Amino acid sequence: MAHTQHTRSLSHLEEALTVLFCLIDDTYALLNPHARRYESIKRLSDSEIITLALFQQLRSVESQRSFLRDAQRFFSHLFPGVAGLHPSSFNRRVRKLRRFLEPLRREILPELVGEPETLLVDSTLLEVLHPRQVGQSAGWGSPSEGAAWVRWGSFSVYGVKLHLLCSTNRVPLSYELTPANIADISLTEELIAEAALGEGVARRLLGDLAYSSSEDLREALAEVGILLATERAERRHGVRQHIEIALSSLKRVFGLGKTLATTLVGLATRIAAKIAAYTYAFVVNRVLGRPQGHIKELWA
Repeated sequence: MAHTQHTRSLSHLEEALTVLFCLIDDTYALLNPHARRYESIKRLSDSEIITLALFQQLRSVESQRSFLRDAQRFFSHLFPGVAGLHPSSFNRRVRKLRRFLEPLRREILPELVGEPETLLVDSTLLEVLHPRQVGQSAGWGSPSEGAAWVRWGSFSVYGVKLHLLCSTNRVPLSYELTPANIADISLTEELIAEAALGEGVARRLLGDLAYSSSEDLREALAEVGILLATERAERRHGVRQHIEIALSSLKRVFGLGKTLATTLVGLATRIAAKIAAYTYAFVVNRVLGRPQGHIKELWA
């Protein structure tokens, strides 16, 4: 009985993985039409590497060595080139292809969010090093460009901040990674510009009370037809909670705050993969007729 259940679960996972690859392969061919010229000399195509990178995040496996071992054991019939693939080679390919992760994700956003009337904005702090390790933080850039110290309650944390703009169905519209000491309101206009929202739709932006202190921001948003609305943290309910649930899912299911990255480039690559995987999981669920937010049960 247990064997039958395991076989059925693996079959569903393979189906989801096939859908994920097809979605990525079709879009990547449009974004990078010249990539197929060199596929015959590659162990894995670019689309396969990107699919595996997202699959790793969907499986919540931070160690690339462990992930590739499992992929070779259970999914080599889908990705023959994964057999014998060294983690360092996989890592180099993923970093090289990182620039396509966000364009790929943006291609599927319209079918997920349409023209959202309500936008949600928030940020979360990600510690990248224990305070005792900061002295060896050469890979994390300068305080103005990489990680930085920030006061968090009664503690000081060395890390970065993820700024997120999302829709009310918890789909990320845009995001930015900054040093931890960067104020939330300073990224708002940039997040909205990156979301590339269509014109002619009356919108409102929901944020916490910190956003109410900037009259300049309120006026700038009003010029593009967006009403800024704020509320105290303890009064958050209903719609406003969706962005908190999205950030919680990224941390709990995708390990957003527990990456094994040792450099800023590595962290940026993993975060891009996690957010892309999170977004693609919604589309895969839709294609398979599953509830949109049920992610972990399918990919675990």
